[in-house]
Amino acid sequence: EDRWLCTLLLQRGWRVEYSAASDSYTACPEGFDEFYNQRRRWMPSTMLNILDLLANWRSVTDQNEDVSRLYIGYQMGIMIGTFIGPGGIYMMISGSISLVFGIDPFLALIYNFIPIFLFCLACYYTSP
Repeated sequence: EDRWLCTLLLQRGWRVEYSAASDSYTACPEGFDEFYNQRRRWMPSTMLNILDLLANWRSVTDQNEDVSRLYIGYQMGIMIGTFIGPGGIYMMISGSISLVFGIDPFLALIYNFIPIFLFCLACYYTSP
């Protein structure tokens, strides 16, 4: 993977630069199924790539002057947002249900969980 290769190069002290003059060719997903499968592959590898960078951040910043502590902080923010984001959205929807319909917040959590549970069941028991 190109991102993994770039992280390995940065960890070894190399410099990675953007070049607008370069030519590259790729096969983009044409349908939703291809796009979904691509994202399903990319998300875990991206998270592991960031975790690897964060686990060795001291050696990376020592060996590579182009990787700053600000960049490491940015990567930490991305990782924290990846973990907190879905739960925050869930809680925000539950709070909105509670506020709009005037029901108990705990009951709103349960109502919000029902479509998620049904979606998980449908994904588990149906074939693509």
